[in-house]
Amino acid sequence: MENLLNTNILELMPYKAGKPIEEIRRNFGLNKIVKLASNENPSEVPENVKKAITNELKNISTYPDSDSFYLKKKIAENNNVGFKNVLVGAGSVEIIRMIVKAFLKPGERVLTSEKTFIMYKIAAIENSGKESFLEAEMDGQFRFDLNKIYGMIDEKVKIIFITNPNNPTGTLLPKKEIENFIKKVPENIIIVLDNAYEEYVEDQEKYFSGIDMINKKKNLIILRTFSKIYGLAGLRIGYALGGENVISYMGRVKAPFNVTRIAQQAAISSLENDEFKISSREINIRNRKKLYNELKKMGVNVIPSETNFLMFFPDSDIKELNDKLLREGVIIRPLRAFGVPDGMRVTVGFEEDNNFFIEKLKKVLGK
Repeated sequence: MENLLNTNILELMPYKAGKPIEEIRRNFGLNKIVKLASNENPSEVPENVKKAITNELKNISTYPDSDSFYLKKKIAENNNVGFKNVLVGAGSVEIIRMIVKAFLKPGERVLTSEKTFIMYKIAAIENSGKESFLEAEMDGQFRFDLNKIYGMIDEKVKIIFITNPNNPTGTLLPKKEIENFIKKVPENIIIVLDNAYEEYVEDQEKYFSGIDMINKKKNLIILRTFSKIYGLAGLRIGYALGGENVISYMGRVKAPFNVTRIAQQAAISSLENDEFKISSREINIRNRKKLYNELKKMGVNVIPSETNFLMFFPDSDIKELNDKLLREGVIIRPLRAFGVPDGMRVTVGFEEDNNFFIEKLKKVLGK
């Protein structure tokens, strides 16, 4: 069978998501299970979004608007950009693949940091093989080291991915640092700012969204998602912002009808409910600080975060610890696949869920 394959995929291991609650319940027969593995918003979506989903059910026998016209229009209005500056996808993952498919030619490379979202690596390798992917070391604070990344640019580098704040480290790059980097990178290199966790940053004045630059720097693409702060992870919807030409080229490799009717309507309604976004952000900031302090009290090395998760180093065998936590009804994320074999990531949930996690972590660590 290997003779039939695109041999690039032999270089890949399948992406493994956080374990579902149903699997842990089947395996261990537990009544209480807390999932803090996939950086989901614990809050139930608001009523206006539920209503939009229910109202659209009558139309699901017909294909959705392939261009996502009304959603793109709403996104453009909310971000103060033009309609042609927007592309909608089935989650940011689909858009990452579109970018690589549209711009990465044979012999060219994707460049990013170590210890970041692994879909950049998967998209590059499945498209062009393992030689098409490069990663730079992080700095001592678990942040993207933009100086090292810039120093690795050569004639083969075509796409640079920057995740800010970063997943899984939760760390944020200074506004001026990113802005200066974008200005000095040659315009024949695509720069992608993955801003999936933008809304969780506590001090928005320090945050660099890049939106004001998309029409000045034609090689800049910004990724946003409805999976995190808006709580629509189960509907798979995200979007890209960029110059008209770059968005147009990406649209050529977009699958038809790629975003469902229900996802489009739910996203439009989400953008009309700032109260939910503000509330979710405030709940997360409050509970993130409490969870961070609890881990510190236990003597655990935990990294300060500007997201809805925390990366920590438990000074214990990660596989064994993870297995013990699963048996106690706690699902979090070991980070070997992210290049952090001695680390784990826990999503910030409601206070009750965070307390349950801390209680079980103390138990299995013997603290």
